Amino acid sequence: MTFRGLLGVVLLLALLAGGGLAWFRAEGDAPTITAEIPAAVGAPGRAMAIEVSDSGSGLRQVRVVIEHAQGEVVASETLYPGNLGWGGEPPRLSERVEFRIDPKELGLPEGPAKLVASARDWSWRDGFLGNETRWEVPLEIDLVKPRIQVESGLTYVSRGGSGAVTYRVGESPVRDGVQVADAFFPGYPVPGEDEESSRRIALFAVPTDAPTDPRIEVIAEDSAGNIGHASWPAVLKEKKLPDDDVILPRRFLETVVRNLAEVEGVATDDLESAFDEINTRVRASNEARIRQVVADTSPVPLWQGAFTQLRNSKVTSRFAEQRTYLSEGVKISSATHFGYDLASTAGAPIEASTSGRVVFAEDLGIYGQCVIVDHGLGLFTLYAHLSRMDVSAGDIVEKNEQLGLSGATGLAGGDHLHFATILGGTYVEPLEWWDPLWVRTHVEERIKAASP
Repeated sequence: MTFRGLLGVVLLLALLAGGGLAWFRAEGDAPTITAEIPAAVGAPGRAMAIEVSDSGSGLRQVRVVIEHAQGEVVASETLYPGNLGWGGEPPRLSERVEFRIDPKELGLPEGPAKLVASARDWSWRDGFLGNETRWEVPLEIDLVKPRIQVESGLTYVSRGGSGAVTYRVGESPVRDGVQVADAFFPGYPVPGEDEESSRRIALFAVPTDAPTDPRIEVIAEDSAGNIGHASWPAVLKEKKLPDDDVILPRRFLETVVRNLAEVEGVATDDLESAFDEINTRVRASNEARIRQVVADTSPVPLWQGAFTQLRNSKVTSRFAEQRTYLSEGVKISSATHFGYDLASTAGAPIEASTSGRVVFAEDLGIYGQCVIVDHGLGLFTLYAHLSRMDVSAGDIVEKNEQLGLSGATGLAGGDHLHFATILGGTYVEPLEWWDPLWVRTHVEERIKAASP
């Protein structure tokens, strides 16, 4: 082959290689963008994210812009490394782009806007600028907080105790209720009003571990994330919580603790350590299950009048006792006892303290055979250590209807009833709910005054 022929072959091969590279680098698969963006953004701002992917040359640029009546502003822009020769280095085939829309920081005015996300890849298409995908969604900039008008007057509430407040909201919020420090208690329509009513009532509590002089206020949050606040004269009455040393007999450790440990998968080579694990880890798991159960409540009250204490019962342990557990004079564990221990005769009939709906009737670790009844507006009662359960989840029960028999199941040293009241996921003092005068003046009169 002559030199000219060889040169022609080389040039042909070069042209074919260049054509192949050009065909490869000029791929036409544009990036894809997916996201779930809220319809509105309020004054507090919102964190957002979009998912961007490219199956070809890799991502080159992702840009997020907010367009509004006065112009546009860049909310996020990311450039990815690469070059026109080989594309992305390394090729970014999938990225999650996180950003925050802060109206004040970005200077966004109140009113309609548009979120526009665009992505380019390292393709040679579009004059070497790459394939582009543009994705947009309408966005409302809402900077106005919901209005709240509290209708209740002076309210006294004790640490560990309950209260009630009625109020009105100026728009349909996505969340409203009472905030007490870090604890939130949802509001519900005043009885007789429909679900969208602006007239609301909330039962609330001051948790035993709330800080000194906690802030107590009604809040309402709209779909944009704006939160309105309204306080009213709520006076906290402090009280000293009881404490008690509980001595654990050897027989209790050898029988009750060993048996429960085997059920819960706790090692039994050291029974003191087994008790501590049951009293901490297993207890925490049981409490998490209870919080899950009481998250769903009737939006209307299912009870009337005061609750009742177990008939002919003696109080053997008080609400919110700070317990220290001792074995042979040595501290092995501690816990707060959120309820009343009520002793009567062995196998005593356990009756519903007031009307409601059974939401739980199962074995529950330290509580043994346990029944939980919903009374509406976030209020529940719990009955533990039963030897027999006569109801099932979903049953409607009347006041004084039998739920089962007392017993010593779970982490119980003898036959008794552990009774607790729970409000909005927080344990509260049962004595208040057993008191007809307190229930009437602190709760029912407020509900009545607000009802149509």
